[in-house]
Amino acid sequence: MIVGAAGLQLAGVAMAAEAPKHVAAGPSLRGAVHGTVAPGYEPVRAAFEDNFVSGKELGAHFAVYRDGAPLVDLWGGSTNEAETVSVAENTLYTLMSTTKGLTSMCIAMLVDRGKLDYEAPVATYWPEFAAEGKGAVTVGELMSHQAGLTGPRGPVTIEDFYEHKALANRLAAQEPFFRPGVFGYHSLTFGTLADELVRRTDGRTVGRFFAEEVVSKVGIDAFMGLPSEEEHRAATMVSAMDGSTLFFDSPNPTAAAAAGKTGVIFWGPDQPIQRQHGIPAAGGTSNARNLAKLYAHLVRSDQPGVTPLISKSVLQQATRARVVGLNQCGGELGRYAAGFRLDQTRYGSNPASFGHCGFGGSTAFADPARRLGVSYTPNRMLNPNWYGTDPRLAILLNALFTVERGNK
Repeated sequence: MIVGAAGLQLAGVAMAAEAPKHVAAGPSLRGAVHGTVAPGYEPVRAAFEDNFVSGKELGAHFAVYRDGAPLVDLWGGSTNEAETVSVAENTLYTLMSTTKGLTSMCIAMLVDRGKLDYEAPVATYWPEFAAEGKGAVTVGELMSHQAGLTGPRGPVTIEDFYEHKALANRLAAQEPFFRPGVFGYHSLTFGTLADELVRRTDGRTVGRFFAEEVVSKVGIDAFMGLPSEEEHRAATMVSAMDGSTLFFDSPNPTAAAAAGKTGVIFWGPDQPIQRQHGIPAAGGTSNARNLAKLYAHLVRSDQPGVTPLISKSVLQQATRARVVGLNQCGGELGRYAAGFRLDQTRYGSNPASFGHCGFGGSTAFADPARRLGVSYTPNRMLNPNWYGTDPRLAILLNALFTVERGNK
């Protein structure tokens, strides 16, 4: 059920309280579009429908929240490639690296509680991590992909990531591929490293911490480890890329090779298993409504009775730029905070916007200036790399921020 938007404020201009308008079923090559938009946001609905009409979409959900109220909540299409099951409002999607933003929130909450410090060495909490010259690597450097542990030195399987402990020990003992000051995207090891920090300082896994401290408190539908009884709601992730799609040449081929040793294909036949294990770098499951609501909660205005997940001072620490430069594994320019990817025109026009995107197109972020939480979750995986905004999302964000600018 969609909650009505009341007392909306757009760019500081008070709007009269009014419930969102119901969106009539729109034309689509893959069925009707459903959901709601607040008055004035009809161009976003039109853009969402156009993505289906043009053939870009299979199934998708797009949502925008501000101060606890939905401005946009739209879904449509099919949950599978055969187009036999329609997307529902509670359909779930595999988030890929959009999961990293959720894991980063958990780390920030532990910083807020005094259990972690971004500027302290990782070895303060995980003594074995100091091996092979890593003793000075800080929590903030680890979270911003500067630990030099882009992958294990030697063969690894996805099952190693599921088991966690042996892989965490292996990463702690190994020599880094590079030193802090440059970064290389820790595509899957990010989750192992962050998870071990949570286990060492809190006692819970990051998945359990997320369920008990984030999901239950904000009231969202999201998982790092999808229960088997919820699997029927999960959309099948369908790759629109052929096997010849390659990333740019890396400035550090050794680190790139390590990052790619897993050979993990998250859109293959083992999707239910991957969702069940929910590795905290790429295995989360949710949809745009819940992610937009969560990110909006982080940047909402102060309101009586609303307890923030993360204090403003710690959120500033968590979302300040810590590294800007060429990814040692992919070759592209990156800008990272403590686990959050920072805006490079991908999240609109505010350089302070923070969040994370996922391989194939999913995205979730917050725009602090506008107090917006924005998320897009598709099941057709179009975007093969990190070098630009997914074309479907670009159309949606152009419509959204055109409306936002017009409301100033």
